[in-house]
Amino acid sequence: MKLKFNTSEPGFWVSGATHVVLLAAALVGLSSVREFPDAEEGIPVEVITDNQFSQITKGEKTAKEVLPQPKPRAERVADKTEQRDPGEDKRDAPAPPKRPEEMKVAEKEEPVAAQPPPPPKPSQAEAEAKAKALEEEKKLTEAKAEAEAIERAKAAEKAKAEAEAKAKAEAEAKAQAEAKKLAEAKAKAEAEAKAKAEAEAKKIAEAKAKAEAEAKARKEAQVAKKLDMGDLKQFLENKERNQSTGATGAEVQKTASLGTATGTAAKLNPSQRDALMGILQEQMRRCFTPPISASAGNTVAPLLDVRLNPDGTLTQDPSVVQSGPNSTDRAIADAALRAVRRCAPYRIPAQYAPQYSDWKMLKVYFDPMI
Repeated sequence: MKLKFNTSEPGFWVSGATHVVLLAAALVGLSSVREFPDAEEGIPVEVITDNQFSQITKGEKTAKEVLPQPKPRAERVADKTEQRDPGEDKRDAPAPPKRPEEMKVAEKEEPVAAQPPPPPKPSQAEAEAKAKALEEEKKLTEAKAEAEAIERAKAAEKAKAEAEAKAKAEAEAKAQAEAKKLAEAKAKAEAEAKAKAEAEAKKIAEAKAKAEAEAKARKEAQVAKKLDMGDLKQFLENKERNQSTGATGAEVQKTASLGTATGTAAKLNPSQRDALMGILQEQMRRCFTPPISASAGNTVAPLLDVRLNPDGTLTQDPSVVQSGPNSTDRAIADAALRAVRRCAPYRIPAQYAPQYSDWKMLKVYFDPMI
């Protein structure tokens, strides 16, 4: 297949020629590139400070060995000079050499000022007196310094004592203020606690009085409701009569122990009857165990039929005359019957023995809430 050059569309041929030229130039350029040099091993370099450099370069380069304790170099031994007083030094010094007269001087010399005469040397007595005066002056200075030190110590002790006394007074005042504050806080707390306790006691007493009043009112209402003689008579007429086998005793006795068969027995007055009922109910409540459901409240107390012998034993098994309608009321009535049976025989005071005929059959209103 032959490709023909089309003058109207030269782009294909121009593009091909350009790519050929660029490829040839790249090949020529790569062939002229030198080889990279071989990698050389690195040399470790330690960085030091200027001070370290000066220590290293100190000394002579031509020295044969390094001494453990280097010393400065000295070419010769220095001349020894005798140290004298200023006056003696000037007196014993040799005179300067004089210029010969025949020497010609270019310039006129300036006249040299005469040296002042040296001070006369003090005698031994004067030296001793001076030394003694210096010693006395030194002693006085030391004594004065010692006295000043003692005065400063006394002043410091006095200031310290005053500071301690002041700190002690401040501490005592602070302690008294704290104690007073604590006492006031304690008295205030006790007063608040006492007032709170009195308020609580008053509140409890009012609540108790209110509860007792409500219980008393509820009891009176229940008694008024339940002791309706018409309802009681109807209940007793509808109740099946108990089959009594007669009174029991150690021997058969046709005549009653109190009075005669045809006599009239003594009756209890209202106060005696209330007192006897209270004694019996108190003994019954000791044996009473309320059911769990009775803690909810709003229960109806049962009315029990209890019959007793003169010695306090039960003539027959007690029975329930009337109780509430729900299961809790019936449970309370059953618990009351068990309490009456458990507490027999009952302790009846001897003063109530003549009225046995009046209390041998009792209708006991058993209120567990009292």
